[in-house]
Amino acid sequence: MKRKYILQIIQDLMMLFIVGSLMGFHLWGEKTHEILGILFLAISIEHLILNFYWMKRIFQRDYDLFQILKILTNVALFSLFLASIISGLMLSQSVLPDLFIHSSSDFVRKVHMTSVHWLQILIAIHLGVHWKMLADFLSRLWQISERSLIRKLSSFVTFALCVYGVYVFISRKMMAYLVLQVDFAFFNFEEPAVVYYFDYIAVMVLVAYTTRVLIWLLIFVHSKLFEANEVN
Repeated sequence: MKRKYILQIIQDLMMLFIVGSLMGFHLWGEKTHEILGILFLAISIEHLILNFYWMKRIFQRDYDLFQILKILTNVALFSLFLASIISGLMLSQSVLPDLFIHSSSDFVRKVHMTSVHWLQILIAIHLGVHWKMLADFLSRLWQISERSLIRKLSSFVTFALCVYGVYVFISRKMMAYLVLQVDFAFFNFEEPAVVYYFDYIAVMVLVAYTTRVLIWLLIFVHSKLFEANEVN
């Protein structure tokens, strides 16, 4: 297995964990939150460098429906990444309080809060787009066959997490953050970290697996329509 590919997987998992920690502001405090934000920026830049070859060839080939979806997801991710990082730098109070673009306006806070919540969703969609690739990678890494008991149990666990993820999404009123209906983030400072992270993972699995299923349906329906047109 290529060393670069393994590094990319590790980077993706680190970014996933950091975004979860950034959203759990109440668990870490302001200074740690800002340091994690800068770390996320550094890892993201390295991630772009590792994928520079792919970006360089983006306009040099033809694309099918699935590849177009991947590009649109990456463009949306990059836009949200810029919005969350720039607004975060503007709001910095501990690490970079004297930055020339500093601003603590309500508008900047709302942009930061909304973009970070959408970033969580888009990262999960990104994982869903690459779900099969990640599943194959982990199966090869841990030598798990498709018919093994572990594979069947993982499917059951995934479904259970999706069901719980729906509950978390509703109970934590996450939709309100995504549609700009919340002016200030509400944190439960008495919440155990393990509960927060479990809920975070459940929502990520829900969005990622839903994306995986929708992509399968889209490609399946598209291929069936193409075959029907060919026959006619």
